Amino acid sequence: MIRAAIRQLNDKDVRQRRRAVRKLFELDNPVAIDAFIPLLEDDDEWFREKALMAIQKWASMKDLELTKRLANSKKAEERILASRIAPRVGKSCDSILKGLVDDEDNLVKQNAWKIRLEQDKMCIKEAVMVKETGVRILAIENMSDMKDIDDEIMKVILKDKSKRVRKKAVLLLKKRPDLNASGKYDEALINIAENDKNIQIEAIITLIESGRETEIIKEKIPLWLEQKNPQMTKAVIEYLRENEERNMNYLIEAIINSSNNKLISGFLRRSNSVQANKYRKEILVNKNRSDILKARIIEDLFGRKQDEDLMGIIQKLQDSENESIANSAEMFIRSLENYS
Repeated sequence: MIRAAIRQLNDKDVRQRRRAVRKLFELDNPVAIDAFIPLLEDDDEWFREKALMAIQKWASMKDLELTKRLANSKKAEERILASRIAPRVGKSCDSILKGLVDDEDNLVKQNAWKIRLEQDKMCIKEAVMVKETGVRILAIENMSDMKDIDDEIMKVILKDKSKRVRKKAVLLLKKRPDLNASGKYDEALINIAENDKNIQIEAIITLIESGRETEIIKEKIPLWLEQKNPQMTKAVIEYLRENEERNMNYLIEAIINSSNNKLISGFLRRSNSVQANKYRKEILVNKNRSDILKARIIEDLFGRKQDEDLMGIIQKLQDSENESIANSAEMFIRSLENYS
């Protein structure tokens, strides 16, 4: 059946030839690979594409010469195929890939680097110095599962000229907090947080997640919180919600003392702790605090009975000169009646 289908590949009738191709793929026998090689030069694009598919599907160690031929082809798609099947031809794999990583075609180069990095993590140091941004990103993606990562490589990618590369580097540290356990990359992260709006949030959250309370971090965080970036506000609130059990007093104090009302109300809305209640009370009785913030805090408590002190404060605020606060306090009291 395989032989009959192979013979049919040379039929004058194109429909018969296409049936033969489909039949050979259905039979899925690697023996058919040699019959597809001539189709690489076929005038019909459909047959050329099927030839590439067949070689990628069935190529094995015996196809070293074919792989070398593809690697030296003038067609970019054939050189890409060479990089993909190179790992199957044994020891010659590395030399084939080394030739393709310097290819003039960027797509060929990136495919070759992708395979080479998957085969040998030792070439990451070389890859992070390559001119093409895509290759440097591939290098970082291959670093994420490595047990040990070279400090010098991390410093290089955190200072990379490309925002995309720097973002990948920061996300790597965020995914692998163990890499920065000692704080050796804090300076680079702080520099990114202050100068790179594109990845500022990721850098700040990475510093917060480290749990370190160094003087420089404690000094910088309040300044960053004042920026009132909606995305950062959301990220910080989400982090606090997911890490309620951690001791983050310095961060919470920075939030409460900021002028970022959305961040303050967002934090208090997510927390029912004794500490959060303490902050609610302090804010509601503080004449210097924003009336909008006070109203928002009260509204977030609708339907939830509070301790005696907080209940007393809200009851008094029904007589506030500020209409928004007074209305919110009154509606809060009514909400308790509706839920009783």
